[in-house]
Amino acid sequence: MHQIIKVKQIVRSVSCCVIKTCTCVLLSAPAVSQMEALEVEVAQLQERFSSLAGQRQQLQLNLSALAQAVEGVEQQASSEVTSRLASIRTDVRRMAGLEGEVELLFNQTQALEEKVAQTEKLMVKRIGDLLAGSIDRVSALRSSAEKSSQRLDQISALVQQLSAAHRELSERILALESGQAKLLKTATFASDLKPKVFSIRQDFAIIQPKLDDLTLRIGLLAEDLMSREEERSQREEKMTP
Repeated sequence: MHQIIKVKQIVRSVSCCVIKTCTCVLLSAPAVSQMEALEVEVAQLQERFSSLAGQRQQLQLNLSALAQAVEGVEQQASSEVTSRLASIRTDVRRMAGLEGEVELLFNQTQALEEKVAQTEKLMVKRIGDLLAGSIDRVSALRSSAEKSSQRLDQISALVQQLSAAHRELSERILALESGQAKLLKTATFASDLKPKVFSIRQDFAIIQPKLDDLTLRIGLLAEDLMSREEERSQREEKMTP
């Protein structure tokens, strides 16, 4: 449209120039020469007008093509904008859904973190309780082992004492047996020794139950000592890593 307006302005300016020229010629030259000049100028003006008309048609064609191109571009742009808006709306909806999922995941993560923290606290507490119990049991085992060792030492000393007493009693028994043999040998020769032999037999009868009791006690103490020693060795094996 701007180009058409410019063409019209050019035609008007040319017409004004021609009119001015014709006026000048009419005022200064003869009529014949003026007519010829006017005819030439009219012919030139017609040629220019025809060329301008062709240019005007070409401009109109160009303008129509340009309008069609602009319309196509506008349609394409509007369709692209519409599709982009639709995709943007879809993306916004997806983002809204994703925000909900992310919030849900965040809440679940916080809940899991709280559960993990509680589990860690419980595990630490249980481990501490187990360690404390283990330490108490080890301390109890050590004290029991020390007490058992002391008792074993006492039993060993008692066994030594009993062994010494047993040896002494054995020696006394041997002495009594030898004396009894001597008395039995001399009893046939001396009847006055019968009361002494009778008293010796009474003494032996009194000593015999004590000797049996002592032998039984020694056997029980030896059995107790062996069982204590076995328990002590088992505890030491358990305590060693």
